[in-house]
Amino acid sequence: MLYLFRNIRAELKKRKWSIDRYCGKLGIRRNRFYNWEMKNDLPASYLIRTAELFGMSVDELIH
Repeated sequence: MLYLFRNIRAELKKRKWSIDRYCGKLGIRRNRFYNWEMKNDLPASYLIRTAELFGMSVDELIH
């Protein structure tokens, strides 16, 4: 999962989404996202939801 948050941020940039928009779609607060990013630890349920949100597989997102 080394590249996970780099990939999430790249997808956000590509889609011209803010962190706030992404967090709103997941139903979380921005500080939760930053905590996950700092720990490089995204819960599996949010990993799956993020992949679905971006229309990609979990494998694509984490590599």
